[in-house]
Amino acid sequence: MRIRQATESDIPHILELVNEHVRRGDVLPRTAESIRETLPDWLVGIDEDEELVACVSLLFYTAALAEVRSLAVSDKAKGQGWGSTIVKALLTKAKQQGVPTVFALTRAVHFFQKLGFSITAKERFPQKVFRDCLACPLLENCDETAVVLNLNPVSVAHSIPVPQLSINKIPTQVRGEQKMSKSKRPKINKAVLAYSGGLDTSIIVPWLRNNYGCEVICFCANLGQGDEELEGLEEKAYASGASKVYIEDLRHEFAKDFLFPMLQSGAIYERQYLLGTSIARPLIAKWQVAIAEAEGAEAVAHGATGKGNDQVRFELTYQALNPTLKVIAPWREWDIRSREDAIDYAKEFNVPVTHTKKSIYSRDANLWHISHEGGILEDPANEPEESMFKWTVSPMDAPDEPETLKIDFEKGIPVAINDVQYAPAALIEKLNEVGSKHGIGRIDLVENRLVGMKSHGVYETPGGSILYACHRELESLCLDRDTSHYKEQMAVRYAELVYFGKWFHSLRDSMQEFITHTQETVTGWVRVKLYKGNIIVSGRHSQNSLYREDFATFGEEDVYDQKDAVGFIKLFALQMKVKAMMEVRDGGKTRYAAPVYSKFKRD
Repeated sequence: MRIRQATESDIPHILELVNEHVRRGDVLPRTAESIRETLPDWLVGIDEDEELVACVSLLFYTAALAEVRSLAVSDKAKGQGWGSTIVKALLTKAKQQGVPTVFALTRAVHFFQKLGFSITAKERFPQKVFRDCLACPLLENCDETAVVLNLNPVSVAHSIPVPQLSINKIPTQVRGEQKMSKSKRPKINKAVLAYSGGLDTSIIVPWLRNNYGCEVICFCANLGQGDEELEGLEEKAYASGASKVYIEDLRHEFAKDFLFPMLQSGAIYERQYLLGTSIARPLIAKWQVAIAEAEGAEAVAHGATGKGNDQVRFELTYQALNPTLKVIAPWREWDIRSREDAIDYAKEFNVPVTHTKKSIYSRDANLWHISHEGGILEDPANEPEESMFKWTVSPMDAPDEPETLKIDFEKGIPVAINDVQYAPAALIEKLNEVGSKHGIGRIDLVENRLVGMKSHGVYETPGGSILYACHRELESLCLDRDTSHYKEQMAVRYAELVYFGKWFHSLRDSMQEFITHTQETVTGWVRVKLYKGNIIVSGRHSQNSLYREDFATFGEEDVYDQKDAVGFIKLFALQMKVKAMMEVRDGGKTRYAAPVYSKFKRD
């Protein structure tokens, strides 16, 4: 077995091997950039065919503490001792570098015990907990065990890190990928931050000023998240250190230019999710770019974490609209790894923090929906608590009498409710109000995130659920079979593009052109009854309806002559007929031939 230091040419192969284990949930994801930055701390195993079959890395937290991580062995090499061999080589390297203590979080406890590790408490390693664990979706249900090995017994006392140790005090060459040194940061004079007023984006303001020395312009989009979240936002941003604050009411644009085109497409991600968070991010990022250009800013910044979907949605939009702008994602740079860290940072720089008690749920709200993640939802086996829901009443507590709505559409766009016309945003708000009262739009699903992990979320989308149901029914009247079926296939791809943050992709633009053309005849109304969580269709009508009773009669008509069916069926069955004729030639039988019942004796 050949174990050696990793080289630049190994990075794609390391990434491929690690990603295979990421998909299985064995290790955390790594990027090519993070591997390149910490390349001296990686070892690889090379087999006799010169193929990379094993890898492992050593992450330094302090000069006295390092973690064994990203251990991966290819399937073809498992059972041959590669894992133990490469870890032993890594431990030798750590000892040579004078590291007294190494640890790991693992499910393969027995494997590490055979190498001399002993089981310990995760709390001994607060740097790891703050850095990775607190951002992990499995935090509350973690099945990994902490194991530790003292390489230098004399230094054991120094190997137990103290919680107050700041990573900022660790030399840059030891911190590795944890933090970008100031010398490597690009020169920034102005940055536009996507600002929500929450704890994270509030401390990003002084963090940008302290670490990039730049002026920070805050931008907040009113997408219908509610007055409570917007109240006092401008004052808070200025108090946090912003030089300028933009708060734009984008509800009309959100509904007209984003939600309704998506509604026309019929896009639903993984058969249930109506894409409420996904569709909002490109609009926020679009305005960020516009403000950056107007203000002469060189950078845009966001508060999305490095493990979720939103970082991709923001940054793909930045790239599509202005690739010259620099992107700053503090969660991928800073040392803040817990809510307590963030509160301490806020206090240090006089950032106003009015709420220090964090909800057990992570939520995102806008005009289209409200989402819930975290808390007991981390275990998909748990039923959501009724107190978790913010918009909709329980279907069991909904009124005992149904409520009837009539929704009018023009070219696939909803324009009126019960014959009263509404502007786009107002129409959705009205349907949210009515739908919530009847428990409409609750969705509980496990979805596949873009980054490869699964997540469990609960969504409330009352108005959107009503509109999707009505639009689908009207299309059933107005679209022919082939167009309808093709559009259904396209909707799956369209949903992926939205979920992946590719709203401004040329494919989505081209698909929208086709979709808009299909909606030319989708004009009419649909009547539904809302009853205890159900949307019950009770009628639909369109002047462009392709359903014609006079064309579908069973008598002989000018449009359809039943005798025409004979030739049609013969042609339609021709391929099947030719194959069967091949099978019966020379006295054979088709593979579907029925048994000859006359040969069987009766009881």
